[in-house]
Amino acid sequence: MSASTSRPGTGSRNADFASPLTIPGGEMAGTEIVRELPPELALTVWQTLRSVLLWAAEHPAHRGGLFEPSAMEQWELELLEGTFDPDLRFPLAVIVGELADAARATPQALARACLCVTEWGLAHNAVRTALGFTEAAALCWPDHPRYAWMAGRLLRAHGHLREAELWIKRSVRVAGSMGDWEAQTLGLNSLGNVFAESGNYRKALHTHAQSLRLARKHRLREREGEVLHDLFVASAHMDDLDSAESYARGALEIYRSGHARLLPLAHDLAVLWIQRGQFDRALPVLLALVDHFTDPADRLFILASAGWASGVCGEEAHFQRLSNEAVELSEQHPAGRSVARALYELGLGAWHLERWESAEALLFRAETVARTRGEADVIVLAESVLSAVRSRQPANPAKVEVARASAGHQSLAGRFVAKLRGAAVLTEAR
Repeated sequence: MSASTSRPGTGSRNADFASPLTIPGGEMAGTEIVRELPPELALTVWQTLRSVLLWAAEHPAHRGGLFEPSAMEQWELELLEGTFDPDLRFPLAVIVGELADAARATPQALARACLCVTEWGLAHNAVRTALGFTEAAALCWPDHPRYAWMAGRLLRAHGHLREAELWIKRSVRVAGSMGDWEAQTLGLNSLGNVFAESGNYRKALHTHAQSLRLARKHRLREREGEVLHDLFVASAHMDDLDSAESYARGALEIYRSGHARLLPLAHDLAVLWIQRGQFDRALPVLLALVDHFTDPADRLFILASAGWASGVCGEEAHFQRLSNEAVELSEQHPAGRSVARALYELGLGAWHLERWESAEALLFRAETVARTRGEADVIVLAESVLSAVRSRQPANPAKVEVARASAGHQSLAGRFVAKLRGAAVLTEAR
């Protein structure tokens, strides 16, 4: 862009580089930003993003003539004296101020300011803005693998798996060239998670295994636990349940009480045991999990799973307590995402205890809620069990069996319970 007094980002220069400017469907990211932000913010935010991307696209030796310094300084002053949210204004001002002397602008300052805009966007439901500035941060500082990794993780979190894969692969390459083994371990593990979310669990297992070898080689103990956890998840999806349980055991040995991923691991393992019909192993872990979640939807989900396991194990007192609270929660938050499934699981628990009237009421309500939301899987499941309940058919032990665990198996559940008793209460499951 030749020197001009016009505001940067409005010129005709073509940005022919990998950036967030192009999104699926051929629309410009700027269009998406304009759509999601209020009119008084959209143009300024987009022009700032456009400017920093132009800077990142240019060869460092040629950046000096990108912007007219006095125009940029005036723009910076307008931002500093503006009236809109300072959490957005100030990082935008930092970016514009840096670009006023484009030849001397530093990747570090620009990347960090971009991430401040990302934080603002995520806090204000401006996802495209957040994604755009995260990618801009990675483009500004291309030799820093963790910025590319952060861009990939955020894209993955918002369902952009192809773009996430590209950024995370870049982070792995750059981390290897820089000798940042922890960043490379993180990148490989995140790449495995992208493959898993895409349904390619075999590729996910292979990539997680690479990450595990790297973590062990460089004695990255905490990262090793996280990789083992993700290997557990991928193995469970591949129906390799014995390997999955082994990976969970390994992760537990590393996770301390209070580790951010201990509760999700315990819950995932309890669900695995339920899938294997090992309700007596799952029950103590689920009971220990109940008091760690205060978010209504997450708590309802845990209460229902524990209620189901209690019913199968013949623990009537546990079932009554759990069922009462779960039903109350479902009535207080009828629009919750897990209501239909929770009621269905509670119905299964009542069925196993041969509480026929309770089972019928719970399953009928589960079916009704599922119909209003189009949850076809719950409708089919509830109808099939309702038929058995109405004809007073006991739960078939051949279909759902309580597997009496060996001493080793029992000790694994006990170790999870012991660590859960020292874990901090969470407000959300994930």
